[in-house]
Amino acid sequence: MEHNVMLSGMDRSRTNGDEFSDELSRMKRQGASVLVVGSVRPDQRQDACRRLMGCATDRARRRVLVSTTDGPHPVLRFVDDIGSERLSVVSYDPQRRDVTAGSTTPGPSIETAAAVSPTEVDTLTDLSLAISSAIDSFEADADALTPGDVRVGIDSLRPLLEEYGKQRLFKFLHLINGRTRGIGGLAHHHLSVERDARIVPTLSPLFDVVVELRERNGNPQERWVIDDGAQSSGWLSIDRE
Repeated sequence: MEHNVMLSGMDRSRTNGDEFSDELSRMKRQGASVLVVGSVRPDQRQDACRRLMGCATDRARRRVLVSTTDGPHPVLRFVDDIGSERLSVVSYDPQRRDVTAGSTTPGPSIETAAAVSPTEVDTLTDLSLAISSAIDSFEADADALTPGDVRVGIDSLRPLLEEYGKQRLFKFLHLINGRTRGIGGLAHHHLSVERDARIVPTLSPLFDVVVELRERNGNPQERWVIDDGAQSSGWLSIDRE
């Protein structure tokens, strides 16, 4: 997880001491999970997602992109390589279970290239299986996965939280984060609440990093926090992509 991928200007985190940078280097070698919080505009959240998916470097990645939210989501907003061998797209929509009951409310819709067919699921169990299966495929296809190769991103945890509650979401994230970390990958999940929301302390023990997003005077900013708040990058301004 290179510093320039995690955060534009991450070298400025050294003002808080080399210990912070050393911990990021350890995560790069061993894999990590990131919780992204903050109520910001969609374009700022998409920019953060692209960096965490490894789009800021020339290095090829293997990615699992998961959408749980309503509306169209063109894949190229989130990733820069839509080849079928290196990208797995999963669409979670519980409303599919209600189709037979006559529900016509549109659910998540991921716009992909012809080479990529989304895996459509409607339960938390199936979502977990789809993500794990995608990682299994990457492991089988690659001669060897190196740290940071695999990136997993979920665009919003809110629908899962509302549908299944804190306990089941906690177990789901424990499984997905562990599976991704086990191959030296990076998992990141978005939750559009403020850092001091009650749900954040419940979920944050599952994550190596909590990233806070905000906007000040029209400028997007991020702050990376590790060790339960003991270490922080400080607020950094981010250039829009």
